[in-house]
Amino acid sequence: MESLQEELQQSKLLCQEVEALLTEKAKEVAILTEEKEKLLAEVEKLKEELAQKDEDLAKEKEAFKNDVAQSYLVGFEEAIEQASSLHPEIGFFQLGSGKAVVNGQVVEE
Repeated sequence: MESLQEELQQSKLLCQEVEALLTEKAKEVAILTEEKEKLLAEVEKLKEELAQKDEDLAKEKEAFKNDVAQSYLVGFEEAIEQASSLHPEIGFFQLGSGKAVVNGQVVEE
């Protein structure tokens, strides 16, 4: 009978140890779940920031392209004006940034 009581006591102790371990693991799972949720929220925030930066970059790229095109046009017009000043007898008015030479003739592109 005493052996049976000892086994019962050991079983109770083991159950208590298992219960304590389960409680500890449940706390760890709760902490990890909370950390996971924070990280997921941070990932979403970073995705939104990246999307905004992509949009800003696209706008800057478009503005840069427009600035380059405008600089080209201004430079072209200034070159025509300078050439006309040096050689007024030549009809530079036929030239333009939207024209090309095809078969030796200046034509609209």
